[in-house]
Amino acid sequence: MLKVPQKLLEILTKINDYRYLRAYGGRGGAKSQTIGRIMLYLGEMRKLRIVCGRETQNTISESVYSLLVDLIRSFNLNYEIQASKLIHRETGTEITFRGFRQQGAFNIQGMEGIDIVWIDEAQAITKKTIDVLIPTIRKDNAKIMFSMNPHVVTDPVTVFCKGRSDCLEININYDENIFCTAALKREAEECRKKSEDDYQHIWMGLPLAQAEDAVFSMEELEATSIDKYRVRQGYGMRLAGHDIARYGDDKCSTYIIQQMGALHWEEVFVDEWGKRDLNYTTGKILEHHRTYECSKSIIDEDGMGGGPLDSLTMGRGETDFVGFRNTAIAYKDNKDFANVRTLNAYKLKDMVRAGHIAINDIETMKELCRLRYTFDHSQRRILVSKEKMRNDKSLTSEERRSPNKADSLIMAVSLIGDVKQKQDNQYYSRPQYVQEESLFGIAGVR
Repeated sequence: MLKVPQKLLEILTKINDYRYLRAYGGRGGAKSQTIGRIMLYLGEMRKLRIVCGRETQNTISESVYSLLVDLIRSFNLNYEIQASKLIHRETGTEITFRGFRQQGAFNIQGMEGIDIVWIDEAQAITKKTIDVLIPTIRKDNAKIMFSMNPHVVTDPVTVFCKGRSDCLEININYDENIFCTAALKREAEECRKKSEDDYQHIWMGLPLAQAEDAVFSMEELEATSIDKYRVRQGYGMRLAGHDIARYGDDKCSTYIIQQMGALHWEEVFVDEWGKRDLNYTTGKILEHHRTYECSKSIIDEDGMGGGPLDSLTMGRGETDFVGFRNTAIAYKDNKDFANVRTLNAYKLKDMVRAGHIAINDIETMKELCRLRYTFDHSQRRILVSKEKMRNDKSLTSEERRSPNKADSLIMAVSLIGDVKQKQDNQYYSRPQYVQEESLFGIAGVR
């Protein structure tokens, strides 16, 4: 079981010399495989409490659970495999799995007595999570291990570990892994033929100086959570965006925002569900719309959303629902953005920069960070389509996941223009309202 790359054996031989470990590099370096084997090996030697964590975890399938179960079965290890944990029958070692942040709240209760924390895909961990997690692991001999394929040089885990004398850092790539398969080596060479830059980043673990084609950064999105206001008199309108699942493991999602002042909006509700039945989905949308007393809801009707929209508007006669279509924009109408989705993504970007929206859901932030743009033949920005990202083999499985919540938020933001126009017209016709308080007050500016 310990036949792993020699370079990574230091994780075991030097485990008592360091509190932290960061194993990093490109794909095929056997980082997760090695740490998984070492965790199970140590759990057979003595009783340990081990947590395998990640930033968010909606289901057990999003963790390293399957990797560990496969190893247990392959080597006939004496672990009891339960639905959400693994327990060694003799030593009593317990391995559990959790997401550290769900819906903006930290999930670290009961971790003070943990012996080992292993965070796979650690490039996705945020600084806020590190700041809360690290002081919680209090045992003198506890170990915190990170395995990651670096994304950018400012990944929070990279910054945290840099220069620490109590952190063992091991860099390994596929060419240093004697167990790397021939198929994986061929994939690396194919990538190199197409793009040396992609090869260096994906397979050799070279972090990007910055995600130059990203629309959002995690730093600016996390900063929005402090931009909160009380609802000002005369405001409080709520708008909802609904993204409908189309492919594979896609999920339907709802994102609701509330107007707190003339310019400021806040997240008030986020939901996601996997059930595909259209009657169920339509019922969910209507339930969210009514429960949160939304003034207007918009449904993505480019794919499967046409059914729920028709059922609500024509079948039930609901008047507060409209459809969203990602149509192309003529060059004469907009010289900067090529389609409606891109236009509204950058409206959201402007709100984030100006501090006019507060986003709390960490999964939505991560999805927004996955959005990428390119340029069309007229040099206008256009978001890389979900279909293209889904089929891009150079991306990780996490990067290929559909940004359902992010798209729901973008659709909700697309409704703001209509709201603002109506409110502006109201103030033009009744100027006495403008005189009631300063313009800064009306705008919600502190």
